[in-house]
Amino acid sequence: MSDDVVWQCLISEPEGCIRLPVGENAEFGEWAKRAARDHLGAEAPRGELRELASTLARVAETADLGDPTFAYAYVIDAAKALTAVYEVHDYDGDGYRSLDRLSDLLNDVLPTSPERRSVTEVNLPAGHGVRVQELLSVETGSLFKKKTMMETVTYAVIPPQVDNVLVFRMSWTNLVFGEALLELAQTLAESLELAEVKED
Repeated sequence: MSDDVVWQCLISEPEGCIRLPVGENAEFGEWAKRAARDHLGAEAPRGELRELASTLARVAETADLGDPTFAYAYVIDAAKALTAVYEVHDYDGDGYRSLDRLSDLLNDVLPTSPERRSVTEVNLPAGHGVRVQELLSVETGSLFKKKTMMETVTYAVIPPQVDNVLVFRMSWTNLVFGEALLELAQTLAESLELAEVKED
């Protein structure tokens, strides 16, 4: 395949998702207020707008630290400002482009100390890879730190078109929604693709 082909990474944007302004040097507080108004409507109760804006600002800032290719908040319950986050990373595949090395890549770039972890092989439209499901204990809160359980599911895929490894990850702390979010994560992972950028 020609070396000068340019590929663009794409993923589905289901209803309820909000693209986060990662890598854009955005002022997350102001962006979050606008995003909350767009999502809920300007006539929504002020308390709901404020809560959702606060949540969006926090998840955008956290996602930006991980330097993803792109990231989204998925609003589970807008009235309660409950969200999940999904993001896509594009990593150098040197030394990692085999199924038995993908877990090592994830350990290197997304270090975790899981309470529980399962790893399975997957075959997605974007390529062969592995699926890692974890239950983590994380610290939350800015003033008063507390331990919170967070569930994550991560897909690391070896696309045939490029030498990199694509990583899709979804995470949430509202474990009661776990089953539905795992199904959504599978659907999103299956929608992940590399599309050739056509020149005009």
